[in-house]
Amino acid sequence: MVHSNLRPINEVAANLGVSVALVEKFIKKGLVVPILDDKAPKLTPYGMRRLRQVMELYEQSYPLEKIETLLNN
Repeated sequence: MVHSNLRPINEVAANLGVSVALVEKFIKKGLVVPILDDKAPKLTPYGMRRLRQVMELYEQSYPLEKIETLLNN
């Protein structure tokens, strides 16, 4: 099933001006959770907002563990 509001990881990374590898790093750490649509990981609008929050904190040099704590509480 294809949803028009889902965005592939590479498109989201390009729009944010970051590498796919960095987005994948956040995914592996569980900070951002994609869904599998047509077997490719994609982000929902919520996932994209969360990725932006993660990026803002990451750019301020917060460690990943602190970002996780801040966003999950």
